[in-house]
Amino acid sequence: MKVIVERCKNASCIIKNKTFSSIEKGLLLLVAFEEGDNKEKILWMVNKIIHLRIFDENGKMTLSVKDVDGEILSIPQFTLYATLESGNRPSFARALAKPKASLLYQYFNEMLNKEIKTKTGVFGANMQISSINDGPVTIVIER
Repeated sequence: MKVIVERCKNASCIIKNKTFSSIEKGLLLLVAFEEGDNKEKILWMVNKIIHLRIFDENGKMTLSVKDVDGEILSIPQFTLYATLESGNRPSFARALAKPKASLLYQYFNEMLNKEIKTKTGVFGANMQISSINDGPVTIVIER
């Protein structure tokens, strides 16, 4: 499992020219799954994300998204597992197949939403994601 975490001032997901979801201050998550990912890994990732201290207090990153009453926008992005070992066209063979990945993505968001208000994108949809990265602060978490 791989998650790109961006601290943001706001973020939105547009599908078919309409805003599907949006958040104000919080975290934009780009989420991908690979073979072997499971609920145990997801619970570890959720715990890490909600306690990740990347919001500033007195010039230091000491606060979590929970501490600042932030929100989360979680976007499925299988392309995080792209490889370019042969040629220039990316291979996505490492990414988990859609049916399994979709179920894990749904579970991931349910677990996040128990702790932090979480909005999502749509698995498999063509989405336009916009955000104002605050800092910028971008963290890659893998498990």
